[in-house]
Amino acid sequence: MIHRIIYWFRNDLRLHDNEAFFAATQAAQEVVPVYVFDPRQFDKTKFGFRRAGALRAQFLLESVLELRNRLREKGGDLLIRVGEPEKIVAQLAEEYSAQYIYTSKEIAPDETSVETSLSKNIKVMNVDIKLFWMTTLGSAVDLPFSIAKLPFDFPEFYEKMKAGLKVKTIFPEPKHINLPQGYEAGLIPSLPMLSIDPFEIDAEKKSSGSLQKGGETAGLAKLDQFIEENIKTGKALTSSEPVIDYELSTWLSLGCLSPRYIYSKLLPYLSENDNVEIVVEDLLKRDFSNWTLLRHGSRLFKPGGIKHEINKRWLNELPLFEKWINAETENEEVNAAIKKLTSTGYLTASERTLAADYLTNDLGINWTWGAMFFESYLIDYNVSGNWVRWNTIAGVGSI
Repeated sequence: MIHRIIYWFRNDLRLHDNEAFFAATQAAQEVVPVYVFDPRQFDKTKFGFRRAGALRAQFLLESVLELRNRLREKGGDLLIRVGEPEKIVAQLAEEYSAQYIYTSKEIAPDETSVETSLSKNIKVMNVDIKLFWMTTLGSAVDLPFSIAKLPFDFPEFYEKMKAGLKVKTIFPEPKHINLPQGYEAGLIPSLPMLSIDPFEIDAEKKSSGSLQKGGETAGLAKLDQFIEENIKTGKALTSSEPVIDYELSTWLSLGCLSPRYIYSKLLPYLSENDNVEIVVEDLLKRDFSNWTLLRHGSRLFKPGGIKHEINKRWLNELPLFEKWINAETENEEVNAAIKKLTSTGYLTASERTLAADYLTNDLGINWTWGAMFFESYLIDYNVSGNWVRWNTIAGVGSI
């Protein structure tokens, strides 16, 4: 048996159906759980707003605190650090004489760059890193085609997937977590410690309790509520994108909810309830966005999009863009959506489409600017989901 494993939590802030963390607890006598707040995540963009704004940061802090409390219930704890994960996790591996680092696999360029740097940093220590894919219903090896032959549009992908969908059985929570002696957990930072002014969050919304609360417990409660109110009752869903419109995406974004767990909870109702098929299709749409990012990589983030539309020109007119982000356009519906986004961190799927369509197709502004703005404010921000949606609306992506 392995003596000690460093477990690096990333976008998997949960204990239910966490294959990687469960594997670490089964493989090692002691596990050192760690979360690293990366200051680069909160840097300001050239437009003045942050990569991850105050609302996203607050939701993250709540989710990490919840994870720490859940780990403590099982005899463990969560080591907290602030800095560059590729350096800090490597230092911890050396400090705790770990044989392995276990963590979840990411596919976005920034995250994979961190993985690569970490691998280089631990190579000289004779420490190995083991990556687990946990973001989608299935893994890439379960697809009925190679990533290189991924269908370009979702309807074709869905037709190929729905007949032979393979979803792993969910993993149990570990019963007990053994920590090493002398474990220094550290403090969870406040917003000011991340160089974020708490007053960036709407005080009225915060005091009223109308903002979504981060963490696994809140996510599981939201799923139970959704099933009780919309599946067991048989009441028709009012959206073709229920994952967003019934707010499950909020907790999926940081892995406080597992997509496989959602599927497992819906599975008993699959044959008797049309609503379940709609949700599963929407979860597969989320999967498709992830595989699209894996297939096309950095093209997803360029103005030409995954279609490589190099002849399509976009305006880089900052005054027009600022009118949009400040909710001062001539379209009051768009203004209302932007105000809602900046005060709550949430928009329905149709509101996202409305605001994005106006910026790109009415104003003709560089759509990547809008995608960056959504990245800053959407609490349920997901790299692939956000950027694929903007690609599609701008006419440079898949359908």
